[in-house]
This record gives sequence, structure tokens and C-alpha cells, in this order.
Amino acid sequence: MSLVEEQNFVVGIFGDNFELRQLIGQSLGAPGTKSDLLFFNRLDSTLNHVFCAITPVDYPDKIKPFLQALSISNIHILVIDLENGLNAVIGETLVGLDLYHDLFNTKVLVIIDGINSKTEWKLPEIKTKLRTILKTTSLGDTNIIEIKHKEDYAKLKMKIIELGSEIKETHSLNNNITTKVLIDHVFPVKGIGTVILGVVKEGDISAGQMLELIGYEDVNKKVIIRSIQKHDRVFKTAQIGDRVGLALKGNISPEDVSRSNILASQGKFVNEKKINANVYINKFYVPNSGTVKPSDGIQYFGMVELKISPLKFESGEEIKPGASGKVIIQFDKNLYHDGTGLKGIITELNKFNGKLRIIGHFHQIL
Repeated sequence: MSLVEEQNFVVGIFGDNFELRQLIGQSLGAPGTKSDLLFFNRLDSTLNHVFCAITPVDYPDKIKPFLQALSISNIHILVIDLENGLNAVIGETLVGLDLYHDLFNTKVLVIIDGINSKTEWKLPEIKTKLRTILKTTSLGDTNIIEIKHKEDYAKLKMKIIELGSEIKETHSLNNNITTKVLIDHVFPVKGIGTVILGVVKEGDISAGQMLELIGYEDVNKKVIIRSIQKHDRVFKTAQIGDRVGLALKGNISPEDVSRSNILASQGKFVNEKKINANVYINKFYVPNSGTVKPSDGIQYFGMVELKISPLKFESGEEIKPGASGKVIIQFDKNLYHDGTGLKGIITELNKFNGKLRIIGHFHQIL
């Protein structure tokens, strides 16, 4: 029996080559749930750890699943296809990774794949350019791993474990007693009822515990955790970082639940529609008028956890790329926080046309 404590690592895999992203995912786990997001899961019996990988299926065409995959995972892998090199998709992906690292202290790895006799001559130049780009972000010290041989996948796993252990140390220092589960899928199971799949982002959960489904425009819904599964095994409890399947007991159907909902501690979360916020516009975004300002006629969207809402900058400062400013934001939908204020990403939801769609991030001023 292994003496290593089992951990669950939730890894996002991003890049412009979906086939290479799939190969990285399959090195970590077997293909699982697939919608606009594709999951890979495996209990590695040798390492005694569970690897859960997620990649957006429709990216770069659609940006929403990309941003949601970033929110679900806390270790982010950028896969660069050496044949394709650095392009607009890689640029937008790097902006997303940079903002999430800055806002949520996520961990990042870069993989260079597609290395063969026809492409390897490009490797030194790509690595030099990549290092130069990374130094302009918060990701300057990011490790770059080259995938050439089968053994390199084992090195990747060990690096994921290393980064995941660093995240666990941070969690243990926070001692957050609020429970928060982000929901990525929901479905009915005959004889059991409504089952959700998601990741425990804060706190612990126990079978028999009563929680709230929040994220609605009206009344929150109370549910009881009927049972907990982790990688097809039944457990009585789950902790922060675990990917779980939760059977829910209560007056709830799959049609009542979506990624806009959060499973959370009762009475801990409050909803907001209008906030004073500090807004940062990333340095690579190019506004039509040179600045982002109230009443500029552009439809922006805010994403908090996995919920996205149209927003307007009602009043406040004009903000240049690379700068921050104070504005009043009006959301169309209720967004929720645990008392520490809303914080999230500002984006456009246009179809990808080579132009950066990630605008920046915001943090509510309380």
C-alpha cells in the first residue's frame, strides 16, 4: 500500500492544436465527459494521485468554454505546436493564462510539442521568442517542457504534482470554511435523481450535508448531498481540489441546474448587479477609440466563477490598455460572492477573427 497521500490535480490544457491537446489529456487520463468541454480522468495507481484534465472543444472559435475551463482548473498548460509556432490563438491563450495567474494565483506550464526531424530546427527560435513574450507578463518564470519521447509525459506528471502540492500548501494556510463547488455538468440517473459533476473550490463537503444552489435570479434552492463519488469510488467526504460527482436530494431536476449555479454553504453568498469596481485593461487589448470608457457602444461581458453576464460601464474613468481605473459596472444578471466582493474577467464573446477578445479583469471595491 502506498504511503503517499492521494491528491486530485485539475489541469486545464490549452492551445491552437486540438489533436495535441487531446494527446496531452490522454497521457493524464481516459476520455470522459464531453460537451463543449472534454474531460480526461485517471487514478494513477503507481503515483497514488488522481489526474483530471479539461480542454475546451470549440476554442478558438468560441471563447466561453476556454474561460470556463480556466476557471474550473488551477493548473494551466499551454501546448504549442512547433509546426504552427506562435500565432494569434497562442497570444490570446497567454493573455488568459496571465490574467488568471494574476487574479487567482493559478499555476502555469508551457509544453512545446510536435517536435520531429522536420520541425526541430524551429525549436531554439521559438523558445527564445516565447521567453521574451513571457517576460512581458506575470508568467516570466514559467517552466517550458519539450515533448519528444514517451518519458517526457512522466516528467510532465511530476511537474503537475509539484505545482499541485504548492497549491495545496496555499489552501492549508487559508483555512477557508466556506464550501463552494463549481458545476460543469448535470444529468439524471435512474433510481438516484439529479447528479452534478464539479470541482470543490473551497471548503469540504460531506454526505448528508445541506447546501444551497445559488446563481439564480430569484430564490436559492436548498439541497442535501445524497452521496459523493470521486473517480467512480464512493466517499463520505470530499475536500478542496477534488473533482466530484454529487447525487442531490431535494426538489431539484437537471433542468434547474447549469454552470451558472454554484453549490455553496447556506447563507454565505450574496448577489450583486451593480458594483463599484477597480478595472484593469490588459496591455494587449486594442479598443476602437484607444480607451475603454462608459457608453462606448461596445457590448462587454463579465465572468465570475462560470457564470457570464452582459455588463455596462455606467460611469467612471476612461482606462487605457495596461492601466487600471475605477468605474461603476451594471450587470444584466445576478452574480455572487462570499462577502469578499466580485472579481472576474471582462471579455467579448465574438467569434474568433484573429483579434484579442479578453479585455481585462475587475475587482469590486467594498
